[in-house]
Amino acid sequence: MIMGDPSSQKPAALVTGGAKRLGRAFIEALAADGHDVIIHYNSSADEAEALVKEIRGVRAIALGADLSKPEEAASLVARANQALGPVGVLVNSASIFEQDQLEDLGAESFHRHMTANTLAPALLTKAVAGQGLERASVVNVLDYKLFNLNADYFSYTLSKAALKTMTEMLAKSLAPKVRINAIAPGLTLPSAHHSEAEFQRVHDDNPLKCGSTPEDLVAALRFFVNTPSVSGQIVCVDGGQHFDPRLRRDVFEAL
Repeated sequence: MIMGDPSSQKPAALVTGGAKRLGRAFIEALAADGHDVIIHYNSSADEAEALVKEIRGVRAIALGADLSKPEEAASLVARANQALGPVGVLVNSASIFEQDQLEDLGAESFHRHMTANTLAPALLTKAVAGQGLERASVVNVLDYKLFNLNADYFSYTLSKAALKTMTEMLAKSLAPKVRINAIAPGLTLPSAHHSEAEFQRVHDDNPLKCGSTPEDLVAALRFFVNTPSVSGQIVCVDGGQHFDPRLRRDVFEAL
């Protein structure tokens, strides 16, 4: 279902994982800024369709795809293009985030993380670059822990490290038509792995005494999308967690 009027003069924006959490904040901001929006979801169809109905002033559509299946990731931009026209803004926000360590590393979990968190963004970026637009912007969502490494969440961390490298590689190879940047959030929202009380305990326990918020990440996204002279940049939005010497383990265990 497509909602809204085709009045936007800005390029359509696709946000993976756009129905919930940070992805939803990105969708709401891009729609408020005048972009038609494509809300990608995997298992959150109800939330995605509800968000479509809330968007005002631009067109919005929800598209489902399992990004752990390369064929579904590879076709997502074409489906978005058919519905709303060329995708000029891509935000690779969806990811698998599961705990493992070297001691319990398994091939199945490792491959799922790498496929969803690295291969899918690569295939989506390839599709955006292949549309032939004069200008497009890709923003990848990384993690502050890439700059303050520990071995927790082993497969997840490796998949995000590969995405970081891809950001730097493609910023060079796709210039001048496609700009590639990335945001590395700190602890921003509670996750299924920890309680609200645990989250509140550690959220502001960082060098700046100010934990990152969805609004902070939206501000970084807007900077990258709206600044045509910037590419190949990665910004940590994390209250300084990326230089906190205590974080040699998962933040909830270290603090």
